[in-house]
Amino acid sequence: MSITVVIPLVIIGIVTLGLTFSDANAELDTNNAFILEGSGFAVTEESIKTSEIDFAISTGTQKGSTIRMLIEDGFVTLNDNEFLLFDLEASGLREGRYIRISGIAEDSFGEEASIRLFGRLVENSAQGSIYGFTGSLTHDDIKYKVIYTTSLTGLTNISTTTETETQKEGELVVHIQRGSSNQGLASDYIEAGEIRQENIKATGSSGLRANYFSPDKVSIEPGTSITFFNGDVVAHRLVSGTGLGSNSRIQGEMIICETPAEKLPKGFSHVPTNCAFTFDGRIDSGTIEPGESWTDSFDDAGFYRIIDPDYPWMSIVVYSFPVTDSEVIRRVGAN
Repeated sequence: MSITVVIPLVIIGIVTLGLTFSDANAELDTNNAFILEGSGFAVTEESIKTSEIDFAISTGTQKGSTIRMLIEDGFVTLNDNEFLLFDLEASGLREGRYIRISGIAEDSFGEEASIRLFGRLVENSAQGSIYGFTGSLTHDDIKYKVIYTTSLTGLTNISTTTETETQKEGELVVHIQRGSSNQGLASDYIEAGEIRQENIKATGSSGLRANYFSPDKVSIEPGTSITFFNGDVVAHRLVSGTGLGSNSRIQGEMIICETPAEKLPKGFSHVPTNCAFTFDGRIDSGTIEPGESWTDSFDDAGFYRIIDPDYPWMSIVVYSFPVTDSEVIRRVGAN
């Protein structure tokens, strides 16, 4: 009897400790770009489902203590069902200590899910901020209570002052990491150590999260050129599109669709054939052989979600973000 009483109390204590909210200032600032990603659960009286969120967010100006926010791209999952963002609104309250999100997402068949989230800042670190979100997700007339633990990280501004052996003066270089084609798996512990040391040297991080690009989140101004250097042992191809966010699970057969966004049926975010990723036609490198590089200019403003369709776990986000003092932020291409 004592065990059945103590264990729930311990669990409650751990949950309470994990969600103790901080009074620290948020890292959410104005006129910047962020990735909000995390996981949790969607709960009803009859079921518990896993759920993930991955949002690309830009911030505008601040009015009072409220920061204007725009969710540009991303997805929500409910077990194996993935919803792409269709019309979501967001705002940062009390200078970013709280985040409110609401709106609509839709799956590949046009079925909608209504989302309402409220997040509280838990803690800051040098690498970003942790938020706890609660709220609701309604799909097929079923209302789920959702709970997420998320990280909010700013996109990296690449420095051009430090040159590497594959970098020319004034050139922005993103490295495709060795081992990316096999998800960083090595043939033996010696090779594993070599790959890990190479990645630490390139990224400055010894974390466990796999990095297939270095860096894998980039913020630039429109018109900037980026060179992708293939440091892997196999050829790669890079394409931009929608779907398959950085936290998407790679399970079973995956459908990659090449239909450009402008040819999609009205009302669909991507081709209605259960596509995991759909090309948008903005970026297509062709084949980049090992030791070779490819350069392209990112002229359009907005988020570029880029993958290798042959190795779809490889994902990089590039945000082309103009520096402006305007009080108006809007979805790129909106009327």
